[in-house]
Amino acid sequence: MDDRNMDSSCSTFTDVSSDHSKSIIHIDVDCFYAQVEMVQKPELRCFPLGIQQKNIVVTSNYEARKYGIRKCMLVSDALKVCPNLKLINGEDLHDYRAASNKIFTVLQTFKCPVEKLGMDENFIDVTNIVQERIKNVNLKSITVSGHLYTESNAECVCGCHARLKVASQIASEMRHKIYDELGFTTCAGIAHNKLLAKLICPLNKPNDQTTIYPEHGVSFMSTLQSVRSIPSIGSKTTEALISQKIITVRDLQEVSIEVLKKHFSSDMAVRLKNLSVGEDNTPIKQTGRPQSIGLEDSFKTVSVKSEVEEKFQALLQRLLILVREDGRIPVSLRVTLRKKDVKRLSSHRESRQCQVSPSIFTINNGTLTVTDSGRQKLMSIIMRLFNKLIDLSKPFHLTLVGLAFTKFQERMTGRGSIVNYLMNDISVQSVLNITNDCDTSASSMDYSAASPSSSTTTDLSDGEVEPSPKKPKKGTWIAKRRCLSKEEVASPSKLKVGELRLNSKELEKVSELRLNSRDRSLTPRASPAKDNLSDTSDTTKDAADSKCDICPSYVDKEVFNALPEEMQQELKAMWKNPSSSGVRSSPRTLNKAKPNTLLKYFVPNK
Repeated sequence: MDDRNMDSSCSTFTDVSSDHSKSIIHIDVDCFYAQVEMVQKPELRCFPLGIQQKNIVVTSNYEARKYGIRKCMLVSDALKVCPNLKLINGEDLHDYRAASNKIFTVLQTFKCPVEKLGMDENFIDVTNIVQERIKNVNLKSITVSGHLYTESNAECVCGCHARLKVASQIASEMRHKIYDELGFTTCAGIAHNKLLAKLICPLNKPNDQTTIYPEHGVSFMSTLQSVRSIPSIGSKTTEALISQKIITVRDLQEVSIEVLKKHFSSDMAVRLKNLSVGEDNTPIKQTGRPQSIGLEDSFKTVSVKSEVEEKFQALLQRLLILVREDGRIPVSLRVTLRKKDVKRLSSHRESRQCQVSPSIFTINNGTLTVTDSGRQKLMSIIMRLFNKLIDLSKPFHLTLVGLAFTKFQERMTGRGSIVNYLMNDISVQSVLNITNDCDTSASSMDYSAASPSSSTTTDLSDGEVEPSPKKPKKGTWIAKRRCLSKEEVASPSKLKVGELRLNSKELEKVSELRLNSRDRSLTPRASPAKDNLSDTSDTTKDAADSKCDICPSYVDKEVFNALPEEMQQELKAMWKNPSSSGVRSSPRTLNKAKPNTLLKYFVPNK
């Protein structure tokens, strides 16, 4: 069957083949780990270089590949074929993650959706940029930047050829910017969908790019020697296809869809046919901040608790560096183990996770830090979860341990947010350090990399409430933590922050003068222990009254005046027009107000 007949015969199985509107770029960094090392140490460029993890060469530079060094080759075999191979330990991924983030940041400067795929690959949807640029160019003068998979006899009527030519020029700009700013060479694939862009990308490696037109998708896909080469087809689907003697992508193209429907669902059968002819309508999803930050360490076997603890300590030290760079405060920790069944010669993963107190993490000069006592608390939590996963009265064999922070609270939610001002003060932050008790185990047979979706885990809690940190001697905010039972607290977001007011006799007198008979019983009484600390002059009192002339009687004026100006204006507007804010200004009716209004922060505890 020639390519032309194949195009027409296979197009009947796809419902997206006519959509050529997208312009997608896939950028892959050449020999990523090795290149990170070479950028840091340029003298390594002239030597065959391999990156070693355990006893495996996970990647190598192109100089080493000339000697026959292959990906995931045993170190012993690699040294036989290339005795002068320089090996660098690449088990610590910190520098590689940092380089990956820098590349991602460069790509984001083009103001279009970028989706990360691992650390060294990125999808970029440049459709909107192409549409803008194509308005101002002569279509006949546009040329492809880099290589073209094959020439076309005629232009596509939808104009996709011109759009992909412009996209190839944008890809070249991106690659040059990455090299100029960071020193990394890359390759790129340009197509109308993610599938073809990724598969065509390595065709002219290293440091080059290739563009493919939509009508050549079928012929290109037919050159792939295994259905496993298609990214969306996993090992189980591959096995099912091979059992039906469908081995190459050409075999998949030629098999009837009725045969596929006998072994797969109808939707899956159509999906496989679409992929076989190079059609994919999967959108690019802008990559945000990771939902979890984790590390794993694999080994042949460990059967002693003390050795496991040492490995957890090493992982925790590296993990805290990643959390510091991320900047968010973790509130949940997961421990993962891979147990080896000696009798069955198999292994499986099990995980447990629990909440951790945010007070373990402190912010010094804008940097998230953990004290030595905080590390000890985390190690205590880790080993307690380990003890729940392992029955130490019986022999155990582990081949992997992993740690991950899986939930975070943002340090701030906006310039004028109440959370911003409260979280900057450690005494106020401590009121959020309440966790719920729960104890449920979880296990998983998934062998994929650790991620929130890679293993079935259940949120757990260690059942301990961390003590509040020592409050500063001098501070505008004075927070009093409320002791609430488990039934009263569903989550920290539902907590009422304690009294945030400075008590003084003078301000109390002013408040009492404004009380009517109905609200007099609700007046907060001054604390004798605090009275001597709040000697306010008449001038200060008058200034406070003038600045908060519409404050409700139960609000402390001194606290109000200590707030930022924008928050004062927000509160004034809310008190002046309660109906618009949905908050009633009387403490008696406060329970009917919205659960997360600013007003509750100024209401005395009852």
